[in-house]
Amino acid sequence: MRHPLFVDIFSIPTLEDLRYLNVHDFRARRLTQPEFEHMAKLCSAFWKHDGKPEHPHAELSGGECSDGFINVLSVLCYTNLCRIMALTLYQMLTDEFQRYGKHWPEIDWVVGSDHAGAALAHDVASLLNAKFDFTEKGPKHTQVWKRFQIGTAETVLQVEELVTTTQTLQDVRFGLRAAHPQPVTFYPVALTLVNRSNVQAIEDTPIVSFANYDIKKWKPEDCPLCKAGSKRLRPKQHWAELTQP
Repeated sequence: MRHPLFVDIFSIPTLEDLRYLNVHDFRARRLTQPEFEHMAKLCSAFWKHDGKPEHPHAELSGGECSDGFINVLSVLCYTNLCRIMALTLYQMLTDEFQRYGKHWPEIDWVVGSDHAGAALAHDVASLLNAKFDFTEKGPKHTQVWKRFQIGTAETVLQVEELVTTTQTLQDVRFGLRAAHPQPVTFYPVALTLVNRSNVQAIEDTPIVSFANYDIKKWKPEDCPLCKAGSKRLRPKQHWAELTQP
């Protein structure tokens, strides 16, 4: 039996090999951000521009240019990787307990958004033996809570896979509050796997994130990479060209 400490993530060459990675490999040690990046690259889910204008940059689905691309859902769709990421967030939550030494409330619910945050939130909830559900997308980019009533003494932990502007985190809170006559109690931290925003808190609640990236985007007419001669490419259609050395 292989020892978890001996698992070399960087020696895993292909996505097919990555799918045999087991969550138990990380019970005795922590996943690192470089290891996450390697895994995400194998999933065609992570790329960052090196600053060289002869290399292409990303054209996002909305038409903007960007010096980076990350699609966490392309990692989480593999159930073994999703469980590993959930364990990583659980370990970070344990760190928060130990760092502050506070008597924090019991976590009764773990809630994610529709739909990318839902699978990760479910797997975190399973580690906490907590209840789980997710908000659903409503009109005008809202997040709606439909199926359950959260008790007056119950506490909700928010979990997201990716924070770009914190708008989804806020929309989930709006949705939960709109569905309850009484105030909803949120846990003293919110968890996200990746934070690519410059915001570190929501409503004075710290956002605890595993990976942080400063990924910029511009309108094409303002893009410094375009002005320097870099070619813009859609990541999904040109992944190999975008990521070649």
